[in-house]
Amino acid sequence: MSHIKVMDDPEYFASPALDQSALKRFMVSPLAYRSYMLHGLDVSRGALDFGSALHSMVLGRGPEIVEKPNLRTKEGKAEAAQLVANGAVILSPADIEKASLMAPMCRDYIRSIPGQPEMALFATDPTSGIHLKGKADWLPSQTDSDGVYRIRDYKTTAGNAQDFPRTAVNFGYHIQAAFYMRLARLSGITAELGFEFVVQEKQRPYDWAVWRFAEDSPEIHIASDLIHGALDDMAFLIAVHGSDWWRNEVEGYDKTPHEIEFPKWALDQEEAKISTSEVDPWAAN
Repeated sequence: MSHIKVMDDPEYFASPALDQSALKRFMVSPLAYRSYMLHGLDVSRGALDFGSALHSMVLGRGPEIVEKPNLRTKEGKAEAAQLVANGAVILSPADIEKASLMAPMCRDYIRSIPGQPEMALFATDPTSGIHLKGKADWLPSQTDSDGVYRIRDYKTTAGNAQDFPRTAVNFGYHIQAAFYMRLARLSGITAELGFEFVVQEKQRPYDWAVWRFAEDSPEIHIASDLIHGALDDMAFLIAVHGSDWWRNEVEGYDKTPHEIEFPKWALDQEEAKISTSEVDPWAAN
């Protein structure tokens, strides 16, 4: 069973289906997954609210953005609590100004693509039987001019948007892309698939860059195999211990001692330092 629909965040998050963030934590360890299920991602409330507000401004759908009341007063605290209860995002005046400067930079690019923002996809993995979900920042209504159906994701970075490939593997963005492609396939999309990240810097001049994964790329093939293996492992735990297996005592990292082995590029880098240090700094004198 699969479907695609517009869905507000509270309803989406209430669904017990597995999303890519939870799956990536399971890939780290069952203990990491348990922590995620109990506490969510280890991200500050302020960072989450700023990101949510920026997504609303860029994509054109999302929570109301409200300036933070005076929390030093009883009235201000009560007002803030009511706003949060109503689903609003509360930001400081400085953060609202920053988001207002950032959003127009790449907003027109994303919105010019035929499609809709914040679309929820649900499907059942046919091998493991696990129910999956994902919420695409921008789900296209047609293929691009090159015939590729590209799902879009808007991200911000504290670093350089041009360096995005360096951090993509560390944050599992290839797994995110493959996960959404899997959802798209299970939802009946038959065109060639792709995934696009619109990456914007959080420092002036708030520039942005576009990075893509192709469906037939080695990164997506590897990610798909990792997803398949993780889903099978989770299905085994569910079959043996039930759907609440993670509430029991679970394992973290393997505690067996391992030898440290640098990759070749790191060894070459260290050897280059040795050859440089062997040069007599006074030879020219």
